Amino acid sequence: MEQVYALGVSCIELVQYWLGDYGEYFKIVNHFSNPHYVMEVLFPLITILDSVFASQLIVSMSFGGWMNAVLKWWLLEDRPYWWVRETTFYSNTNRPHLHQTSQTCETGPGSPSGHTTTAASVLILAVMWMSHICNDRKWNPWWWKYFTYPLFGFALISVMFARLFVATHFPHQCLLGALLGLFLAPALCIYVTDPFIWRYSTHATMPTSQAVMWHVVSAIIAILISVVTYYSLVLCGIDPHYTVKLAFRWCENPDSIHVSTTPMFALVQCTANLLGCALCVSPALAEYRHNTKNRSLIISIFATAASIYAFKQLEENITRASAFKFYTLQFILNMARPALLLRLVPALALWPYSGQIKEKVN
Repeated sequence: MEQVYALGVSCIELVQYWLGDYGEYFKIVNHFSNPHYVMEVLFPLITILDSVFASQLIVSMSFGGWMNAVLKWWLLEDRPYWWVRETTFYSNTNRPHLHQTSQTCETGPGSPSGHTTTAASVLILAVMWMSHICNDRKWNPWWWKYFTYPLFGFALISVMFARLFVATHFPHQCLLGALLGLFLAPALCIYVTDPFIWRYSTHATMPTSQAVMWHVVSAIIAILISVVTYYSLVLCGIDPHYTVKLAFRWCENPDSIHVSTTPMFALVQCTANLLGCALCVSPALAEYRHNTKNRSLIISIFATAASIYAFKQLEENITRASAFKFYTLQFILNMARPALLLRLVPALALWPYSGQIKEKVN
């Protein structure tokens, strides 16, 4: 891997040299492709537009984030900004100097890139959602794909270059992350929109209680795989948090290090969201989409904004004195997010029109 890393460092040096004037642009791209930002802000906003699309997003983000974090521990690859300082591949006289920014100092292993996984998932889901909207409204102009596909391709490439620019990933790590997102998002999207998932009832092959239980068991299996992965590293004599120590050792500004970049935080957040989604699986989500016109947009926007603010305040006030308490509270908070935004807020928005909906049903 030393040769691969060295070639990656050369690519990063070229990106930082030739694209140095686009630092602010790459900073914005890194911010909006941050998995934590997508979970905290983008997902709640999408629930206002389309509950099924939002459920596809959070399932793709949660499962993709879980797999990304587990793969990071399985592969245990370095990040450029600390590898160039640690490696013996270079002599002290010709050791490259990679420019660091406030977004460089991520703490987990480097492969695959979580930002590119997130960007690929969000972009391909957006394309599929737009295609659904066009087909649903029987409006399919010939030009929209020729405009949308290149635009989204440019956005994904921008994210990959942004990760290289801040020296937090090697090129092959960005490519692997993009392939992971491009593969998982359509697969999970098709699964979530399967009519069986949304229309199960007492007349279906699998009753509601069994369907919910199946999803809960799947989420618990994901949690167990995370725990087994963690303690397998410990049993092999590998400190799962050794990359955090490398980040503190070689980060030029340790104040930029954030707990949300650790694999442990990602696993807690993603598995909690998976479990929350499992408990929320219901035909009601599809009904919210079909009753988009019969709801209060003001209530939906206000309740969603209040939820975003409340979650943000709760996260900032979670105690960090105990790691166990911190991750336990984070797990509870993230498990409640899908229930609140996919069930409670849409139900409140539909409440003023409940009489009209019942008349349509009758």
